[in-house]
Amino acid sequence: MKKLVFAALLAVIAAGCSPKYVNLTARRVPRATESVYPFEVQWENPRRSAEKAEVKAYVVIDNQTFPMTRIPNTENRWEARIPLPAEKSFIPYRYKFDYEYLGNTGTVQSSDRSPEYYIIVPKS
Repeated sequence: MKKLVFAALLAVIAAGCSPKYVNLTARRVPRATESVYPFEVQWENPRRSAEKAEVKAYVVIDNQTFPMTRIPNTENRWEARIPLPAEKSFIPYRYKFDYEYLGNTGTVQSSDRSPEYYIIVPKS
């Protein structure tokens, strides 16, 4: 019984320390004439000392990174408009966040990656 309680406690602690991603990008979008599509995400880091001004967000598609910009007057939200290949209709992607936080020995640089998402752009 003690082992079960200990394992449950560890799971709760681990879940509370991981970043939270809310993918606000539509899964299916109509084909755009200029092949540029909006991406948006909300990211919450449980590290209270993470410097908000030092957070850099990216969309990663096929190992290519596209910078995102913070959405003004919102909390923890970023957006980007990204050109997607016209020949593909199923495009997997991730979000990546680079940030700094205060550790025991000073400023620590860290990076988080979201789970993989996908966007579907039907062919015309």
